[in-house]
Amino acid sequence: MYRGMDVNKIFNLFNGDEPESLREKAQQVDIALDYKNHPLFWVGMFKKLIQNHQVFNDQLLKFFEKLDEGLSTVDIDKAGEYVVFNRAWEYIQKVNPDNLVAQEALFRFADIHLKVALELSINYFQEYEEYEKCSHLKKNLEFIKLLLT
Repeated sequence: MYRGMDVNKIFNLFNGDEPESLREKAQQVDIALDYKNHPLFWVGMFKKLIQNHQVFNDQLLKFFEKLDEGLSTVDIDKAGEYVVFNRAWEYIQKVNPDNLVAQEALFRFADIHLKVALELSINYFQEYEEYEKCSHLKKNLEFIKLLLT
């Protein structure tokens, strides 16, 4: 299921203890890198980014209001959406619902929030006619719908 991933080692990264040897430090870096190359991480990051995109847009608006550059709030909002949806795409594009490990990751995160995140992403990319992305997102959405029924 989680080949090569030891959850206990991952959580030991956060206990505050410094490893004694350089070899142990290198092993901790390898563990962290392995975690970022796993479907669990990709699905989780996708979901989190899409769920929090309005918070990001609000922070972006506040930032540009302070600069007083006279930028349009609509343009800032569109730029924020572009950043969020394209960054989220970088994660979810790696998730193939035909892969068993990816299926397990989708199963773990399957809820109405992930379903909505996928639907929002499809709507976003449809607006810009990026249908290849929509197709991939749709495959993941169909798998989530199966899990939720």
